[in-house]
Amino acid sequence: MSRRKAGWFGIGALAVVLGLVVGVLWALRSPIVGAGAPNGRPGSPSTPRYELAVNLRAVQGKGPAGVVAKAATLAAPAAAVERTIAELYDIGFVDPTLWAGGRFPSLSAPFAPEARQRVRAHVADLTLGRAAARLEAVRPTRARLDVRFMLDRGRHPIMAFAHMDFAGVGLAASAELRISHQGDYVLRRTDAGWRIVSFRVKSRVPSPQQVRRQVREASLSPTLPSDGPLFVLVIGSDARPGQSVTSGTRGDAIHIVAVNPKRGIVSILGIPRDSYVSIPGAGTGKINGALAVGGPELMVRTVEDLTGIHIDAYVLTGFAGFEHMVKAVGGFSIDIPYAMDDSYSNAHFRRGPTHLSGRQALALARNRHDAPGGDFGRSMNQGRIIVAAMREFLSDLRKDPFTALRWGLAAARFMQTNLSLTQMMELLLAVPSIARNPVRDEVVYGSGAMVGSSSVIRLGDFARAKFRDLRRDGVLGQ
Repeated sequence: MSRRKAGWFGIGALAVVLGLVVGVLWALRSPIVGAGAPNGRPGSPSTPRYELAVNLRAVQGKGPAGVVAKAATLAAPAAAVERTIAELYDIGFVDPTLWAGGRFPSLSAPFAPEARQRVRAHVADLTLGRAAARLEAVRPTRARLDVRFMLDRGRHPIMAFAHMDFAGVGLAASAELRISHQGDYVLRRTDAGWRIVSFRVKSRVPSPQQVRRQVREASLSPTLPSDGPLFVLVIGSDARPGQSVTSGTRGDAIHIVAVNPKRGIVSILGIPRDSYVSIPGAGTGKINGALAVGGPELMVRTVEDLTGIHIDAYVLTGFAGFEHMVKAVGGFSIDIPYAMDDSYSNAHFRRGPTHLSGRQALALARNRHDAPGGDFGRSMNQGRIIVAAMREFLSDLRKDPFTALRWGLAAARFMQTNLSLTQMMELLLAVPSIARNPVRDEVVYGSGAMVGSSSVIRLGDFARAKFRDLRRDGVLGQ
């Protein structure tokens, strides 16, 4: 990986483990939380401090291509994750000695370095907030933790997805006030142990006046470590089932996905597969042939020479991989722009909203015979698929943070890329923070021509202007 790319993905090894059910599922039982006599707060014998006992109920671990970890290998990382989550709830809810009148100065301790600065903006969401100044103690009544790990191909945990369900009773003089807090957390392994990199929480705590309860919802997603643009080349190979996607097959879909993290804008620029270009070391020809001649690496060099844009990473899949990947994430919804009835690609759609299966998504991506502009229209539809998939991912993620596991596993199994599994997960987790605005989707076009017996597209001033526009800041248009 280039030095520049290493900088892009230096968010850190979000060491987390995906999984099939590998761990031991303890029988559902009431957590032994706050049992026995409370401990007195140091220096204030009249104020109780209760112990937090976390009930680790389920542990799972899964990796690419069905890789599963043995329960014994997950015991240590699961215990480490449990300690980190317990530390967070001790600081925010259970240990009055750490409240500091509602300032919670040690709140950032359970978080990874890249997340700590932003955590201060979420003190009220992760703790008792201002109510801490009025409460004497919190007696835990429930602390249930489920952990799912993502494994690399060596069965090592690289990322953890934890769900915590906490409840307690706030004590103030003779008053007792119910408190609840649910959180979904993503953790990675650091030198200091497993630390939190993102979260989504929902809490119900009393107001400072202790006369009403307020419900808060908040979330934090990782960001890319630079405000500069990031460029990823998305390549769809025409490899059929059983064929290699990197050897002897052509690029059927070629799109530059550009991210401007500072502005929260994603732009997609499609390049028609029949574009007649210079291919480094192979003369001139259709751009889709670069994949057949030199694999994804030569396709990247060809696109870089054509556009002047440095490509930070590529992702590649074939017909079967694309179909299986869409199926693995449950399909996605899309607005079909016009009626289609193409027997060559099996694209048969009515105009309007529809939910695509893997087979239907592949048909839409391949259709060019009744697409306006032929290859140009097909490239536009492929861009629409990328936009729709991103929208579906964001929608699923809002409903269930564990969505990133399913999508990450599908990508790792059915795509080839020069990104590590950790880097792919970092990008997935960062999507909410880098795609805050509508996606901009365009295709460059040129004029039709013949080279020998081949029909090609010669890109001209319009294409060069689009490349220059995207190259400047990763944003199409203003």
